[in-house]
Amino acid sequence: MRLSKIIENIDLQGVYCYDNIEVGNITIDSRETDGKSLYVAISGTVTDGHRFIKDAIDKGAVAVICERHIEGIKVPQLVVSDTRKALALACGNFFGNPAAGMTTIAVVGTNGKTTTSYLIAGIAGACGVRCGLIGTMYYSDGEDTYPASLTTPDPWQLNKLMRDMYDKGCRAVVMEVSAHAIYLKKTAGIIFDIGVFTNISQDHLDFFKDMDTYAGVKESFFTSRQCRYAVLNSDDELGVKLNNELEIDKVTYGLSNPADIFAIEYNSLFNDYIVNDKDDIFEVKSNLYGKFNVSNTLAAIAVAGRLGISRKAISRALMGLPAPDGRFNVYESCGVKYVIDFAHTPDGLRNLLISCKELGDRIIAVFGCGGDRDKGKRPLMGAIAAELSDKVIITSDNPRSERREDIIAQIVQGVPDALGGKVAVIADRREAIEYACNTAVEGDIVVIAGKGSENYIDEGGVKSPYSDYEQLLESLSKNEHIR
Repeated sequence: MRLSKIIENIDLQGVYCYDNIEVGNITIDSRETDGKSLYVAISGTVTDGHRFIKDAIDKGAVAVICERHIEGIKVPQLVVSDTRKALALACGNFFGNPAAGMTTIAVVGTNGKTTTSYLIAGIAGACGVRCGLIGTMYYSDGEDTYPASLTTPDPWQLNKLMRDMYDKGCRAVVMEVSAHAIYLKKTAGIIFDIGVFTNISQDHLDFFKDMDTYAGVKESFFTSRQCRYAVLNSDDELGVKLNNELEIDKVTYGLSNPADIFAIEYNSLFNDYIVNDKDDIFEVKSNLYGKFNVSNTLAAIAVAGRLGISRKAISRALMGLPAPDGRFNVYESCGVKYVIDFAHTPDGLRNLLISCKELGDRIIAVFGCGGDRDKGKRPLMGAIAAELSDKVIITSDNPRSERREDIIAQIVQGVPDALGGKVAVIADRREAIEYACNTAVEGDIVVIAGKGSENYIDEGGVKSPYSDYEQLLESLSKNEHIR
């Protein structure tokens, strides 16, 4: 593609040595440049890509986008005020702006993004709308699935995915849009047809430093520059604020506060309830457990309605959708229920444990916290687990570059002395799950939280194969619990 097409709609502050050359790819890594690369210099949190402009040119970069003029460069140099935004726009142009040809749906929030996105794509697919899915668990073109690298991919991969989806027949795409993605402008240039706000609670403060900043980033997504229509959770304080302040069209959903779409006659164990959608009443029978999943389902119903899908078709589709992998998956053996869930925030863990109380007599909770992430949530999660569980087994999650023993010690700090007798520390996650299985008796619920469908443990820079589900099966097999 010619450079002139790639830089369409990009606000250029300066142009040097311009030539409308042919460009074969776009990269932000000087090591990945070749004889047809456009190199975009990003000022990152660790290093400044401007330092590597000359390296990129030496490796064959045919043009550069940067934020300041660099002397001595003999290839086209395009100066912009924000290279992150320029990168997203350039990648969109390179792939023909595929988002413009599909109904685009963004799901924003701390918890519930994955399940809500999964439900939206599942309802759409069951009702004849081929819908792509981009999220934490996997990427899907409506038929085939692919491993996910990031919740919200970087602009090159994101636009390539959407191009492939469109070419394969997708006319809608739903994606999780993380706070990091909003802050880093990964979706710049895409005006989403529908934006869903699920909730906000403490997470990612290692990056955003405080809740006001974190909330402000999520709030910033819901403007006419990025979103045409909003679906808002009326049970969340920020959702209420957005509903009161947004000038774009919107609809609310909720369980506790007044909302346009809400559930009545709710049974949290079987998720059999009645939905009132702006006075249109219909029944929902879902395979997803927990009050929080009723909320996620209401969000998906709101989106499906906006897509023009009938209430009857929505109800039928929900009945056939299984729970997503690693999201409140319930297994039973010899009178003991085992729950595997991705809950990895204080609010997520609290909601999970409260919902699990309706499944049995006694809760045994197994969980840890990830390394190189928000340290402030670790003692909070320790306190919540001790408060809402009958037995707590604190273990490792993904330690990354930290010592798992240090992470565990910070979790334990949140456990009140009076509740300390409930807590056991077993640093090895496999041993912790096996211990929980050995300890459980008929009527108990063993909750294994934090990893969900992840298939690895990230420790010391190495990702080793691991699955909570497979470890659970192995532990039960050793104890002859499987019939």
